[in-house]
Amino acid sequence: MISHRNVIANVIQYVTHEKKPRRENNVTTQVSLGLLPMSHIYALVVVTHGSTYRGDEVVVLPRFDLHTFLGSIQRFKIQHMCLVPPVVIALLRNQDIARRFDLSSVRFVYTGAAPLGAETVTDLLAIYPTWHVGQGYGMTETSTVVCSTSESDICVGTSGSLVPGAKAKIIGFDGKEVTEYETPGELLIQSPSVVLGYLNNERANAETFVWHDDGRWIRTGDEALVRKTPGGNEHLVIVDRIKELIKVKVSSQHEFLLYPRCSLDMKLCGQAFR
Repeated sequence: MISHRNVIANVIQYVTHEKKPRRENNVTTQVSLGLLPMSHIYALVVVTHGSTYRGDEVVVLPRFDLHTFLGSIQRFKIQHMCLVPPVVIALLRNQDIARRFDLSSVRFVYTGAAPLGAETVTDLLAIYPTWHVGQGYGMTETSTVVCSTSESDICVGTSGSLVPGAKAKIIGFDGKEVTEYETPGELLIQSPSVVLGYLNNERANAETFVWHDDGRWIRTGDEALVRKTPGGNEHLVIVDRIKELIKVKVSSQHEFLLYPRCSLDMKLCGQAFR
């Protein structure tokens, strides 16, 4: 059950997190890409509400088509792109086509819904060295952004730092809270964007939401660690998935990765990019 308060809180959290780097890059408003399905929490919060809340122009595409995607960047001078990793991979694999388009307007490529590998980032920056590449982490149950890469604080391989108002703790596999860097455990999150719970499913609520002395926390079911970056900031690194994974094909165009009790990510697979 996602409340209006959850979504509004996360929009404010995400936009506040981006204020400083936008100011440093002299960005008041920008042209953003609206490619991802707006029924999914990632696009709903970050693109649909987040972009319009801060006055950005959003160029909406009905589906992914490589030529339309590249042509839109060139035509509308798109600066900010929220993508999923398969789109980045499609761009890398089709450089013979991409070279025909002027993509110089792009400043920041932001990915989510699945991890973006360090090698993929390196390959992308080798071709487009002026781009900034970051990623975020979140869940449907956190509505959505928990941590996010700032343009002024990029550390490849991490999902950035916590957005304002969000708290995190890592519980080791011995049941004790982790207090050291680079030590993995299950990630727990506390935030005003965390959902009310699962409707008519008390078992799922009991397994996912826990109460500690410092309040209510959501168990993400993800293994994570905290890394101190060269800039001295703390970033979250998502290491692995603890909860079991079920892959369900729901249409001819999309495949969803569903996690029991905790539907974390949606991954657009290759069929969506034909």
